[in-house]
Amino acid sequence: MRMIKAALLASCVCWTTVAVAGDRAELTLSDLTGEQQPSKLVQNSAFLPPEDALSAHEPFEGTITLSETEMTTEPAKFQKDSVLGKNPHIFPAAVLSFITHDGDLVPTTQDILRYGASPNGKSYWDIIVQAGKVWSEPGDDGWSRASFPFSLMHSIEGETHNGVATFLYRNGKVSNLQFQVLTETAPFYIEDYFTAVGKARAELTATKVDNKAEVEEAYAKSIADAEKLGTWADLAAEFGEVNVKDFDTDIPAGEIVVDGIAVGGKFYLKSCPTPAGELPYCDRQRFGVWSVTKAAANAVAMLRLAEKFGPQVFQEKLTDYITEARDKPGWDKVTFGDMLNMASGMGYGAQNEKPYNITDPFPDAYYAWYEAPTVEGKIAALLAGAKPYPWGPGKVARYRDEDMFLIGEAMSRYVRKKDGGYATIWDLVSAEVYKPIGIQYAPINRTMEADPKNDQPLMAYGFYPTISDLVKIARLYQNGGKFGDKQILNAGMLADIMPAEKPVGLHTGDPQRPFYRKAFWRGHMDSRNGCSFYYPTMLGWGANFVPIFSKDVFAIRIAKDWDDDAGANRMDSLESVADHVSDLCQ
Repeated sequence: MRMIKAALLASCVCWTTVAVAGDRAELTLSDLTGEQQPSKLVQNSAFLPPEDALSAHEPFEGTITLSETEMTTEPAKFQKDSVLGKNPHIFPAAVLSFITHDGDLVPTTQDILRYGASPNGKSYWDIIVQAGKVWSEPGDDGWSRASFPFSLMHSIEGETHNGVATFLYRNGKVSNLQFQVLTETAPFYIEDYFTAVGKARAELTATKVDNKAEVEEAYAKSIADAEKLGTWADLAAEFGEVNVKDFDTDIPAGEIVVDGIAVGGKFYLKSCPTPAGELPYCDRQRFGVWSVTKAAANAVAMLRLAEKFGPQVFQEKLTDYITEARDKPGWDKVTFGDMLNMASGMGYGAQNEKPYNITDPFPDAYYAWYEAPTVEGKIAALLAGAKPYPWGPGKVARYRDEDMFLIGEAMSRYVRKKDGGYATIWDLVSAEVYKPIGIQYAPINRTMEADPKNDQPLMAYGFYPTISDLVKIARLYQNGGKFGDKQILNAGMLADIMPAEKPVGLHTGDPQRPFYRKAFWRGHMDSRNGCSFYYPTMLGWGANFVPIFSKDVFAIRIAKDWDDDAGANRMDSLESVADHVSDLCQ
């Protein structure tokens, strides 16, 4: 059997490995086939092929059905033992189908698998599964090994709890599946940062995948299109350690999930820290980035519609499509563009325009909207709660998730009227923006309708990108909406999003990011090279930032800042490194 060491070293910038297979002391054959539950995290390297790993004895193809499993968590007790009637301590009874492609364990879907959000079972968690690896080791008595990354999440929220799992397989049988949950983006209803371990009973319930060829084709495209990430050592070697050492030093180190910077057409990954070592498969993991979705999804969608149907889409009246709002005071003059600017003129907050404060409060009406499972329920809740501000639409920014959901639904209805080939705006974005730029999978939270075919994307939050996905979206913006020879996003309507000397947008009252425009927050920077400019940032709850600087420089930081730490909300260290690796004034 051929060795797979060379292929692993060539493709994995962020995977650690055990020394050699013969040294395996954790996740042994007896561990995975025995009944005793794990009690603590093991080193993440134990879930990955060792340096002297051999090819798998056979490819894996089939479906694994898991039993619900109570996890051992740290902390042992959560703030809430029951959330929305479900238990966050329980790993879901997931049904997972995989094939093997060139030594990779490939799930048949990277979309959200609903368990916690369904009426069935006790677990609170839904799950997203990503591609991993298959291999063999001499001490496993003819069994092959498989491991894969996963994200626990919930379909009404926006965070992920990222982990890794492994199992053995041989001759139509599988072992138990051992897993550990290692890190998370900022939680909301689950108020605890936690790690978890467990071992789920697994059964091989099918040995064939009907759409194998389709799965292989999509996966092969995703591998071909994946960003080739550089290491931080590469960046330091090129630009000098002194120029990059302070990157992301504003935020407490324990709140960083993953971070890095792009320069010269390449993205350099700094770290994916967890208590058990670097996060396995960090380049393949999907992260819950909360409101980064607004710029990565809603703004992308509007700019694609502007290119496809004309920039007048920004002037479309909301009530021409959200007909439920026609008899509600204040909505009649609101445009699509107002909604993208967080300037509907509707909300729950103070009636005074100044001092500027973009923050709209979160009363009971917000949570009624947040928990409503259907489009009808969400629209009814937000229309019942929001009242007109005296200034009307387009003049004052008030930050409202509800409005970003509503513009997403309005765009879906617009698309169905203009182009009957798409059921939702997400279908259009996936087909006409994401896939052309190399994003083959785009999981997003959706409403939960009686017929799942009618589920609509939330759009305000709930997109689960990989690092590679965020790199591609940021680069599309930097390239003026053009990919290769094709203009995908409308260049004219995108222009005022990009860095500029003068401020654009509506006042936020936030000294760090004083303006808001087209789903982007705009910060200000004084370069050491003599210029001064405003730059756009995709921003999400928990201090998730994608600041886009001048030229080809941008940064990504995914974090878990629950307590609104002042340092976590600063980007001085990101700006400084960006300013040292490129002349942002040119």
